[in-house]
Amino acid sequence: MRKTAIVNGLLAILFIVTAGCATMQTAKHQYMMKGQILDVSDGVAYLCIGSAEGAKEGQEFPVYRHSKVYTGEKQASQSFKREEVGAVKIIQVVDVHYARANILRGDIKENDVAELSP
Repeated sequence: MRKTAIVNGLLAILFIVTAGCATMQTAKHQYMMKGQILDVSDGVAYLCIGSAEGAKEGQEFPVYRHSKVYTGEKQASQSFKREEVGAVKIIQVVDVHYARANILRGDIKENDVAELSP
């Protein structure tokens, strides 16, 4: 009887861990990659913004670059700046996670971030 309880407990733990791992990809996309520029080629950018975020053809997004700020001396905490580097306009919503966009202006690169204007 005790052996069965231990096995059932281990199976329950395995189920919980597996379910947690399955939701990690969703969380990564929703919080860490949302708006990230994944690829830039010939004036077209692929964005990590799709129909799940309400993306629609024709929407325009400003694009920002986040970079470290160096002051020449050691800092106790890192400092970053957020700079607008251009804009994109969605030409195709690929699926729930991705869209293709024309680059309207600026020097947009991979890992920049497109954000819907408030």
